[in-house]
Amino acid sequence: ITIASPTLPVLYAGRLLTGAGLGVALHAAPLYIAETAPPELRGRLVAYKEAAIVAGIVLGYAAGAVNGDAAAWRETLAPAIPLEVAMLALSLALPESPRWLALRGRDDDAAEAVARLQQIELSKAQAQVRAITTSAPPAADGSARPQAAAPSLLELLPRLFGEKGNRQALLIGCGLVLFQQLSGQPSVLYYANRLLESIGLGFIAAVGVGSFKLVMTIVSANLVESESWGRRPLLLAGTAAMTVSLAGLSALYATSGAALAAGGAGAAGLQAAVILLLFLYVGGYQVGFGPITWLILSEIFPLAVRSPAISIGTLLNFGSNYFVGILFELERTAVGEPALFGGFALVALAAVAFIYTKVPETRGLSLEEIEAKLTNGEF
Repeated sequence: ITIASPTLPVLYAGRLLTGAGLGVALHAAPLYIAETAPPELRGRLVAYKEAAIVAGIVLGYAAGAVNGDAAAWRETLAPAIPLEVAMLALSLALPESPRWLALRGRDDDAAEAVARLQQIELSKAQAQVRAITTSAPPAADGSARPQAAAPSLLELLPRLFGEKGNRQALLIGCGLVLFQQLSGQPSVLYYANRLLESIGLGFIAAVGVGSFKLVMTIVSANLVESESWGRRPLLLAGTAAMTVSLAGLSALYATSGAALAAGGAGAAGLQAAVILLLFLYVGGYQVGFGPITWLILSEIFPLAVRSPAISIGTLLNFGSNYFVGILFELERTAVGEPALFGGFALVALAAVAFIYTKVPETRGLSLEEIEAKLTNGEF
């Protein structure tokens, strides 16, 4: 629709449909991966989902560079169509989530899905399904069997907010999402691109930043299941790096803001320092918040409320991203870079404290074990 749009309203309709599809995919992808992957691969696979997104962004930069002229925007968007068709075809070929099936009492179908997805014997798959159904919520009649029909969102909301374990999971998941955005991620990246364009490094910098993000995301993906690292250490290290970067930017603009604004050859050293600090921020974000927030969001919620809870987290993510992004320039103009970056640094520091005190380590645990620990107050 977007590429073939003959008028501006049709173009807007295409973009709206694209946005809706992205929202659904960003909700469904980590949820499906978490519910189908074995515990020892779950973190790595969800993190690689983030790496795939970053790789797509870099390819988008490349398509824009190849086509050059802004009038060739249709040609810039066209290369995405084969990828979208392939994604749709592969999605149709995937089995349903075993946990989704088990929650509805379809144990045989769930076992077949586990066997197919993990390439294991049916007897081992059946054992996994029994573990899932044991932890499933009781049916409406009070029996321990899974429900044949899923309850509605309105029926799940009281349970999501009313049960202690669910509230704790909601605090962890939504807290990470809000700190991820309120620490300035959309604004700092926007500012980085604008700064790099102002010194003549627009396309080169965009590809460089995108490639660096991809590398750091892959680093995170390969450490998230490591016995020496895991979710919490990566989050703490990444957020600490963001805090240092933001505090450095605040101090640099407080002491040398006029020289940076004037630009010219005399500001080259200062601009290099800003760029290094921005890359430190990007690296910290892609090691921690970028992939790990979506990972924890996909695994921390109990089975019965997982889908609506992740929907709430996704809504918070997009909503806070939007408001932080649109308010950045107004805040920069009103209070200046030192106060703005200093405020982001304080939020990032608060995020470090939140992660240290509230976010548990879930490496190596099945989703059912995570649910049991939440229910029993072990987190």
